[in-house]
This record gives sequence, C-alpha cells and structure tokens, in this order.
Amino acid sequence: MKRIFAVILAMSLLLSLAACGKKSETVSVSPTPAAAPTETLTPTAAPEPTPTPTPVPVMPELPEVHDEALNALLNDVLTVYPGSAGCSLRAAGCAARLLDWGMETALTDDEIYSAVGSFLDTLGDEDLHIFLESILSVYDASYNLRGEYGEGLLSDAGVSDSLYPWNDRAFRAMEMISYGCGLR
Repeated sequence: MKRIFAVILAMSLLLSLAACGKKSETVSVSPTPAAAPTETLTPTAAPEPTPTPTPVPVMPELPEVHDEALNALLNDVLTVYPGSAGCSLRAAGCAARLLDWGMETALTDDEIYSAVGSFLDTLGDEDLHIFLESILSVYDASYNLRGEYGEGLLSDAGVSDSLYPWNDRAFRAMEMISYGCGLR
C-alpha cells in the first residue's frame, strides 16, 4: 500500500512539474533616434516546444523476504507497550536484540525493508497500531544505547549477553527497520 501511494505521489509530482512550463516573453524593438529608416520590427513568436512525455518511473517491486529470526524479534516489540511501567527498559532490551541481529544478518538493506513490510502485512489493525507505537520507543532506545550511557542502560535492562558495542552495520539495519515501518 505504501509503495502504491509512493508511485501515485511520484506520478502526480511529475505531471505537476510538466504542467508548469516556462513561457517565452515577447520583446518589441523600437527604432533608435539615430537610425535613418523608421521601420518597426515586429518580433515573431518563437514556437512553443512540444512537451515530450516524461516516462513515469516504475518503482521496482521488491521480492517478499521472510526472516524468521527478524519476525520473532519484531513480535517481541509488541510487548513494549509505551507508557506502561518499565517500557523504556523493555524497549532497550528489544533494541539490543535487534542490534545484535543487525550485526549478524546477511540480509541486504532492501531485503530488511521487504522483510519488515512482510511482517507488517501479517498484523491486524490493532496490533499494527500497537507495533508502530512500540517500534518508535525501540528505535529511540537504540540511539540511547549508542551513546555514552549505553552499557549502563543495558545493565539496567538486564541484558548481559549482547554483542555491545555494535558496529555501523547494526545501526544501519535498525535504520532499515524504521524505514520499513514508515518511521523515516
């Protein structure tokens, strides 16, 4: 659904840009006082260029990717419940597990994006609403874990077996998860 909306939006932007063409201005030349002949020159209007149709870019359909480990971790995100007692520590634990997965996964960025989309397609409306609120807390926790107090936050969350400190690939995977959820 998001991809269809993106294609429609791109097509409407292209059509609106094509409709806003630059119009040429006509310039009249008046005779100079020093010129002997008193002819008036009438400019001929330049022919308007025929607009060539711009091909509409087609967004490539990504193949559906199912990653059971990622699906299990994304299911855990549903237990965060933002606003409940201890949710920030649960979010930090979920973020740590997702970052660990991000360091070890062989999926490309596009495959992570597609796998998240496949997971979201399995959720009902109520679970999707809860998941999107929860993943935002988990995403924020991932950046808190990257900071100087990350190790202390892990300890407070009761996470002792993580691959901390994580590399850039882990945080890139988290970014792709957020893109797949529509957060970015």
